[in-house]
Amino acid sequence: MKRILLIAALALGLVAAPAPATAAPLPDVLRPAAANLFPEGVAWDPSRHALLVGSFTTPARISAVGADGVARTVVSDPDLPGFAGLKVDPRRHRIVAVYGNPATPGPSGIAMYDLATGHRTRLVDLSGGSNGGAVNDVALDPHGTAYVTDAQAGAVYRVGTDGRATTLVRDSRLLPAIGANGIVWHPRGFLVVVNYTTGRLFRLDPRHPRLTGIHAPALVGGDGLALRPDGTLIVVTNALAGVPGSRPAVHELALLGHLAVPLRTRAWPDPAPTTVAVTPSGAYVLDGHLDRFLAGTPAADLVLRRL
Repeated sequence: MKRILLIAALALGLVAAPAPATAAPLPDVLRPAAANLFPEGVAWDPSRHALLVGSFTTPARISAVGADGVARTVVSDPDLPGFAGLKVDPRRHRIVAVYGNPATPGPSGIAMYDLATGHRTRLVDLSGGSNGGAVNDVALDPHGTAYVTDAQAGAVYRVGTDGRATTLVRDSRLLPAIGANGIVWHPRGFLVVVNYTTGRLFRLDPRHPRLTGIHAPALVGGDGLALRPDGTLIVVTNALAGVPGSRPAVHELALLGHLAVPLRTRAWPDPAPTTVAVTPSGAYVLDGHLDRFLAGTPAADLVLRRL
């Protein structure tokens, strides 16, 4: 009888059901062993309660790093030379990753993988099969459309869930050689893009493709972007390309229309931060030792540090 009454009470909402076990919060710093992985991109995976990081190695790998600080392989793709920016699309149970490698000239584009199994489901070449182009980062809108920056072409490409790719915008303001880099989707229906060399921020409306400047201090060396739930824009800068005025730092800005007001800037303790992902435990900045990768020296780990 007591069991029947308890079931009835639960059904009526009179007794609270046991709360599901919550995953452990992430520590302030994660430094997993990851010999010569050299990740450039990071994304939050709510299904694993872990950060996903890419690699600039062959085979291309995506690894999950959880609260225990262990890097576990999720994707291993021997056909690709490495991954740059990546995003998790929980609604469609997939990972969307930019593929290519700055040290290995060749085609580049985006690859899509099943989130649970890591099996590749689609490959979209954005370089026309040539050795040109330098696709770098990706953002997703609520419909699953991907927007991909090309740092050499000064372009942003749009790729639908069916794999159909078009050039959304090509603009000289997204040049020179290392131009359009980080990109993030804003819930008000536009994209924010940063030019690595000039440090300029731009707003891009995909419905009426037009690039408009955002008034903000020049964030030279601007690489990865992320948006906090409260609308704060996070911009990671580095000096990996040796652009005058660039430095490893993390900047937080309030977006007010076409104005970005600086809130705080923090000089970063790791020498080569590239991007950032927002998690329930806070925003984590990745340093995948790309300074060592570009110098041809080995690395034993990677660093994910809370902002």
